[in-house]
Amino acid sequence: EDYEKIHNITKNKKYIDVDKLEEKYQFKIDKNYFENLAFNTQVVIKKNEINYQHGRILYTYLSDYITRNKSSNNNINILETGTARGFSSICMSKALLDSNTNGKIFTIDILPHNVKMVWNCPKDLQQISSRGEILKDWIEELSNIIFLTGSSRNVLNNLFLNRVHFAFLDGLHTYSAVKCEFNYINERQISGDMIIFDDVVKNKYNGVVNLIDEVKKLNIYNIILLEISNFRTFAIATKK
Repeated sequence: EDYEKIHNITKNKKYIDVDKLEEKYQFKIDKNYFENLAFNTQVVIKKNEINYQHGRILYTYLSDYITRNKSSNNNINILETGTARGFSSICMSKALLDSNTNGKIFTIDILPHNVKMVWNCPKDLQQISSRGEILKDWIEELSNIIFLTGSSRNVLNNLFLNRVHFAFLDGLHTYSAVKCEFNYINERQISGDMIIFDDVVKNKYNGVVNLIDEVKKLNIYNIILLEISNFRTFAIATKK
C-alpha cells in the first residue's frame, strides 16, 4: 500500500518540460508500459519525492537520434553508468524495439545483476530478488542489454567499443568518475552522437556541474540544460 500510494502521487504529477520535449520530437513512450515499469523499478520508500521522468527523456531523445541516423547506423552502441534496478536501460531498449533498430546497451553498476538482495522496491515484499528477477517480465528488452559489474573506471578500461552512439551517465557523481566516463565516450563519438548527464545540480553534485562547465569550454559538444524540477537537471550534449 505504501508503494502504491507513492506511485499514485507521482504518476499524476505534471512535468510540463518533459511534455513539451515529447511534443517537439514526436516520440513518447507508452504511458501504461512506462508506469508499470516505474512501479516495479523506480518506486521506493524514502524521505524525498521520487522522480523517474528520465525514462521518458531517454526514450524520446534516443528515438529521435535513431530516426535522424537511420541510414548510417545498422547497429547502435549505447553506454550507461548507474544501472540501479535497470529502469533506464529498459526504457532505452524499448526505444530500440519500437524503432525496429539493432543495438546493444552496455550498462555498468557496482551492484551485480544476478545476486539476490533487498532493493527497496515492491518485489521485496514477495522475496529477496536479483535485478534479473525483478526484470524477468521484460524478456525482449533484456535481449538488448549487457549488464557489467564494477566501477565505471575499471569496467571501461576493459570495454573495447569502437563507437558510442548514445550515452546516459548516472553513476558515481564525483568529478573524477564523470570525467573518466566522458573521456572514454568523447574518444568514440562523431558529429551528432549524444551524451545525457543526469543530476547537474549545483551545491549537491558539483562534480557533475564542474565537468559540464569544462565540456562547454572545450566547444566540441552543443549542450542544453533541461531542468524538470528544483532537484533534477539534465545536460543534453550533442557532438559538434
